[in-house]
Amino acid sequence: MSDRKTFLIDIEGLWSRMNPLIPQVKDGAILFGWIASIILVAGLCWFFTQPLRSRLLLNAVNRVLVQSGDSRRLGEPIPQAALAGRSRMGSWYTLGERRPGNALDGNRALIFTFIGEGTFFPCVAMVLPGGKVEEFIPLGSHGEKMLKRVSPEVLKIYARRIEGPNR
Repeated sequence: MSDRKTFLIDIEGLWSRMNPLIPQVKDGAILFGWIASIILVAGLCWFFTQPLRSRLLLNAVNRVLVQSGDSRRLGEPIPQAALAGRSRMGSWYTLGERRPGNALDGNRALIFTFIGEGTFFPCVAMVLPGGKVEEFIPLGSHGEKMLKRVSPEVLKIYARRIEGPNR
């Protein structure tokens, strides 16, 4: 019987030594739960607002093309499933109205961020049906200045990366 009391006393002593640790673990678990839930909500919002963000990007780029006097207009976004083996460094769109058949049959446009001399600016690459980059169109006055200062070799590197396996 005395052994049993000693055993119970040891458990109580162990519990009293662990007691200050429990609030710290509980606080850490609550903090982790908050961070995980914020990341989860942000990810769900990012996923479910993709069509809206795509439409806003399409309208903004078409507005810039109108202001610059270009007659071309972006059509619909090209689904990721149709882009097997293509560059995924931006958002792909058809040019003009969508035709029946494959989305990659006609001219396409890639909207991406160009990095020139340490600055970022949005740019559109017009891609021909064969996969060759026709031209780069900066989406802003700052981008126009930067694109004029970028060397032709850098433009060729971007073009090769966009053309990828289509060359």
